Amino acid sequence: MMYKYQSGTALTVSTFKDNFISILGRGWRLTCLFLFALTLTTSISYAQVVISGTVTSAADGSPLPGVNVLEKGTMNGTSTDVEGNYEIEVSGPDAVLTFTYISFITQETVVGDRETINIQLEEDVQLLEDVVVVGYGEQDRKTLTSAVSSISAEDVANTPVAGSDQLMQGRAAGVQVSANSGTPGGGIFVKIRGTSSISGGSDPLYVVDGVPIQTGDFGLGLGGETTSALADVDPSDIESIEILKDASATAIYGARAANGVVLITTKRGSFSEPRVSFTAYTGFEEPVNTPDLVSGPEFEMLMNEAARNNGQPEPYANPQSAIDTDWGDQVFRTGRVSSYDLTVSGGNENIKYSVSGSNFDQDGVVKPATYTRSSARLNLDILASEKLTFGTSTTYSFSNRNRARNNDNITGVLGGVYFLPSNLPVYNSEGGYTKFSIFENPVAAANEVDFNMDVNRLIGNVFADYEFIPGLTFRTSWSLDYNQIKEDRYDNTFLNNGSAVNGSALSTVALIRNWTAENTLSYLFDVGKNDFSVLLGTSVQESKFERTTAEGEQFPSNDFRRIEDAAVQTALSTGTSWGIASFFGRVKYEYDSKYLATLTVRRDGSSRFGENNRWGTFPSVALGWLVSEESFFEVGAISELKFRASYGITGNQSGIDNFQSRGLWGGESYTDSPGTSPIQLANPDLKWETTKQLDIGVDLGLFEDRVNLVFDYYNKKTEDLLLAVPVPLSTGFAELVQNFGELENKGIEFSVAADIIQTTDANWNVLFNIAGNRNKILKLAAPFNVYNRDIYRYEEGKPMYSFYFHEQTGVDPQTGAPIFTDVDGDGTFNPNVDRKIVGDANPDFFGGITNRFNYKNFDLSVFFQYSYGNEQLHWNRFFQEHGGARNTGYISTQLDRWQEPGDKTMVPRMTSANYAGNLRPSRFVEDGSYMRLKNATIGYTLPVELLSKLGVGISRARIYLTGQNLLTFTNYTGLDPEVTATASTALTRGIEFYTMPQARSIIGGIDLSF
Repeated sequence: MMYKYQSGTALTVSTFKDNFISILGRGWRLTCLFLFALTLTTSISYAQVVISGTVTSAADGSPLPGVNVLEKGTMNGTSTDVEGNYEIEVSGPDAVLTFTYISFITQETVVGDRETINIQLEEDVQLLEDVVVVGYGEQDRKTLTSAVSSISAEDVANTPVAGSDQLMQGRAAGVQVSANSGTPGGGIFVKIRGTSSISGGSDPLYVVDGVPIQTGDFGLGLGGETTSALADVDPSDIESIEILKDASATAIYGARAANGVVLITTKRGSFSEPRVSFTAYTGFEEPVNTPDLVSGPEFEMLMNEAARNNGQPEPYANPQSAIDTDWGDQVFRTGRVSSYDLTVSGGNENIKYSVSGSNFDQDGVVKPATYTRSSARLNLDILASEKLTFGTSTTYSFSNRNRARNNDNITGVLGGVYFLPSNLPVYNSEGGYTKFSIFENPVAAANEVDFNMDVNRLIGNVFADYEFIPGLTFRTSWSLDYNQIKEDRYDNTFLNNGSAVNGSALSTVALIRNWTAENTLSYLFDVGKNDFSVLLGTSVQESKFERTTAEGEQFPSNDFRRIEDAAVQTALSTGTSWGIASFFGRVKYEYDSKYLATLTVRRDGSSRFGENNRWGTFPSVALGWLVSEESFFEVGAISELKFRASYGITGNQSGIDNFQSRGLWGGESYTDSPGTSPIQLANPDLKWETTKQLDIGVDLGLFEDRVNLVFDYYNKKTEDLLLAVPVPLSTGFAELVQNFGELENKGIEFSVAADIIQTTDANWNVLFNIAGNRNKILKLAAPFNVYNRDIYRYEEGKPMYSFYFHEQTGVDPQTGAPIFTDVDGDGTFNPNVDRKIVGDANPDFFGGITNRFNYKNFDLSVFFQYSYGNEQLHWNRFFQEHGGARNTGYISTQLDRWQEPGDKTMVPRMTSANYAGNLRPSRFVEDGSYMRLKNATIGYTLPVELLSKLGVGISRARIYLTGQNLLTFTNYTGLDPEVTATASTALTRGIEFYTMPQARSIIGGIDLSF
């Protein structure tokens, strides 16, 4: 109804701007009103054309209710109903209709001779991207004074990964993401602007829909085989990921924000008719690389050569007839990956909802690894009154991992592949697995180990908002992150571990419960040109951990695998908890939308620290200047220019036990009498690690924001590192965890987002980012070495993850012996002292580049991720390029050995004498730089006209083909330069040690909307 004339003296006019305009008159006013109404009805009487149609979303074809439809140049207007339908009477064929809707691009069309006009509105992506989720709220990107990187659902659509943490890889400047292994659902290594702690790791704080979730690696693991805490969050449920990087953005989270903060927002409903979307993909995957090992005949030939070089008889008479077992081919496989997601969302004037269910299934590329996840999500917003809103965000998931024995484990599947010579058979003459004294038969390890982990996880919160007066809102939120983890393992008698004890079983159940209660009061108001946003809040969090483990040995047969069937049974139960209480506040000030300031402070108290330092204060300040809003600034090509700077302090409490500050006693016995004895010294002065960070940034928009550039320089200094420091032996202990040490990270970040082509039929946009970080240890109590054979060195003035090796400069061309640097210059090479740092695992720079193309109904996306300047330790090669010193398998680089005088190579001659001994030759520290075609997708969206003819209610349909990890460009000789083992310790990165490589996958999928 465009015009409604009521009896009496009231006339109501509805337009696209106002719900109604009521003009009341008495006396002479009635005359004026009558003449005005007469004029309107006279003009309306000339309207000859009635136009009707439906307005839908171009993204998914869903109807758009409440779209304003206006005849341009008049007050003649209407709006669409709940099904997106409208009807309007216009002046004639020359009339122009304008369609406007919040968050969509306004569209105009000439009526012409049409009576039905259906319109598809495009989402205003620029407008949507102008809002950034920050801690406890949202802010306009234009007036943001912090360093925040954003990743949208569109950026990561159709990416076939198990966990949402993998979606950040290469897509945000300064955020380094790498896989601990290619294990499905495996652990992911994430660091934002470098590693800010030596003992505490690099994990940022993850907040999912306002819930701070448990991070770190779940489960017991086996030989470093870790799992991801974010694998239980379905990537298809994610609306956006915001990465808070500087102290201004992270200080609102205080003591847990030194490593940065990642805010994950899942999809919510809208005030519209129900919308149904279904997405599915399936495909296959294979390893990006497989071990390049010598054949059986080559192995026997090399062993004969080693014996000859040492004047010994050749052990093999006829190498050419040797057995040739490809151990890798026995355990590597082509696996399957699939995903199915169904979402229903919508609402009315009082409620918004989004409900989804999904299933993800992935085979690992090494037997027997698999990962499955089923999940359900409910996001609900209820408008109880004009002032009160409440709702919930709840996700439940169940996942199962069937895991392989790998990483850091020479007795695992890949350990057997590398260590066992190729001239040995898989099966013995009786048809059973061939058994070996030290190393596991990898086929038996793949087929006969039962190692399963089940995870039940609930992440949810309930909240309520009450607006006392316009702009003044109180919010209360109660959240829970609940994990129930069950691990079961059985090593049967075919395996070395099991055969020694006639079968071995282990079963563990762990419960991790984190609950958080938060209350905030926010006030938005303005005084003239002064805009204020004030936030005050409190937070209380408690975490409880309980674990019960049972073990069994001596089973009657492999058919009995429950611990109750074992002759020998043991059990252990443990538990711990910690808590944190907080007060925080933030004031954001703008003057005339040009001059910006943000002040933040948080005060945290943690149960982990000593009674003298239980509370810490973490402030920050940020300033910004929108130069482009100044009247004197008139540069046509520049649409936005903003300078910003921030400084603040954040904290870290990870890396220590919950009762590290306390003096602890434990059970002891003496002459068969029970008693107690001290097991840990008290340190009442133990306190937070503190990270002080300076950030200076520039945001630049060009050509009406078609090109956006962001540059940041930062300098982070972490003080009071939590480290085990040596103490006098008179205390009865060797070391005590204290606050001692300093660490620095500084670097630059640069990103570009550019719309190269924008036309009706074609679009091309580019996203590019690059970052470089320099890490340096400034202060330590004393240098120390860590890990297998002390191959990592930590000392002042050097970066973390430094490789400490004997520098090999070549091979003597006359003798074939390796040549090493005499580090101390005494004229003699001494393996005990002549070691040096030969590189580190930190890249000089890293980043990613995405190209997205659209032409009519076709779309193409290509994403490259890269890392440059980092060293990678090929530890497999250290054990397998032994030159005849061990009777184990060889890697193919052994074929490049020295064989006769004059040969130039880095691989020494074959010899049965053990040159390696206590040597750590630096040739195994390789250049780990790489560029990888991480993802490429091509898709086609079916025309709306075709879908209408089908008559099955589908409003949008898209089919696509995606490839993941398609190409890798690198000089690294290992399986995968991107993965790194030893995730069980934060002190070691950049090493491949029998680590499962990632998968190369090809999948096909479909997106449907109803």
